[in-house]
Amino acid sequence: MSLKRRGFTLIELLVVIAIIAVLIALLLPAVQSAREAARRSQCVNNLKQIGLATHGYISNNDCVPPAGANGTPTMPGDNGAAQTFSMKVRLLPFLEQTAIYNALNMDVSGNYNSTLGGPKNGTVVTTTIASFNCPSDGNPGNTGNANGAVPAKQIAPSSYFTNVGTARQYNGSNLNGPAWFIGNNANVGRRVSLASVTDGTSNTLIFSEVIKGKSGQNRLRDPSVTENTPISAVGAAGSDYKDFQACRSSSSTAYSSAWDYRGEYWHCQDSGRGGTFSPTMLPNTKSCNAGSAWDTRVDAASYHSGGVNVLFLDGSVKFIKDSINYVNWYAIATIGNGEVVSSDSF
Repeated sequence: MSLKRRGFTLIELLVVIAIIAVLIALLLPAVQSAREAARRSQCVNNLKQIGLATHGYISNNDCVPPAGANGTPTMPGDNGAAQTFSMKVRLLPFLEQTAIYNALNMDVSGNYNSTLGGPKNGTVVTTTIASFNCPSDGNPGNTGNANGAVPAKQIAPSSYFTNVGTARQYNGSNLNGPAWFIGNNANVGRRVSLASVTDGTSNTLIFSEVIKGKSGQNRLRDPSVTENTPISAVGAAGSDYKDFQACRSSSSTAYSSAWDYRGEYWHCQDSGRGGTFSPTMLPNTKSCNAGSAWDTRVDAASYHSGGVNVLFLDGSVKFIKDSINYVNWYAIATIGNGEVVSSDSF
């Protein structure tokens, strides 16, 4: 006796497909959440490695690594330019990146428009250092190739910036964070030792995440806005607060939101490029380009939900919530203002 084999009906097949689609829709957020948790964990580990490297440098030199140079000393190999390399360059030997450090020609300027990708340092500035990039931030910073690099390669960016303290224009032009600069400028050239951090190393942040730029893509959202557009003519124009800077000091008439290349050169001291940030505004809010552009241009920001990862001078990494108040934010930004900050303040 032959038996009839009964197949799936079209309705049954559609029901099965619908059930699978629902299960995928339910599981996808959990998978994405797990991936972000892993990326955030890697970001924390990056900062911990930077913290260990910082203390390695301090042990050898009895001071925090310089965040660059201002004015002097001038270097003979580059028309008397200052040795303007970022703090991260000084940390390379303590991050098992000695080969990159030895390949760097520090007899020339680290300025972005001087030796950037030129024959002197082309290999170095196009080498991506994994520890300097948060995996949650896929922005390129700058998609341009380094001039003179053989073969031509994209410039290597960075997600982590050194804390220079609150805006200098309100501090008598003095730095009040852990960053300091080589040179003869007394306002910024004061060496920072651990003993000079009277607020305590566990209450002083030294590195934070800063979201990288999109290589100018955001300008397309409002092409009429340029660096010199008066604030009064812009209003609320612009875009995502994480992609733009949205204000300057009250005395300025220029709108700075066109800048979209943050983090573009990890080796350069310039704020916004690879050097310092100023905790002027709260994390993940609009940045103010106030004070000296080369050391205070950007604020802390990340693609982690609710806040940013920051490295404290004692080597610990903490997650600073967006909800932190200004008093506590400024307190952990400075090294010697005498504030008392409890561990649950952020």
